[in-house]
Amino acid sequence: MRPFEELAVSFASALVSGEFEQARTLLSPVLQARVSTDELRDRFFGMFEGYAEGSPTRVEFDDEFSLVEWPSKQAGDVGWTYVGVVGDDFVEAICVVVCTFDGVNLIREVEWGRP
Repeated sequence: MRPFEELAVSFASALVSGEFEQARTLLSPVLQARVSTDELRDRFFGMFEGYAEGSPTRVEFDDEFSLVEWPSKQAGDVGWTYVGVVGDDFVEAICVVVCTFDGVNLIREVEWGRP
């Protein structure tokens, strides 16, 4: 697994485990300034709460759903990846763009839910 993919899986795993403050530390400073821990939790649960009974139980990752080149790639972006979020009665996902900020990989953008 490439470092940007590991970061995406760590982020999704923290969300599934309810470690929202830990997940927030993986966001870029710009994104952290826009998204509070409570908002991060609300966006995460908002993906499935309206239709699912259960809670998320695991993440699923397949490197087939990662890109190092894509049309909207910006300077400093390292990779884009899709990580599945699975519960007993649902499958959702998050997509993240990972960038390098002061030499550290951080998440610049999060897209919530399956496309």
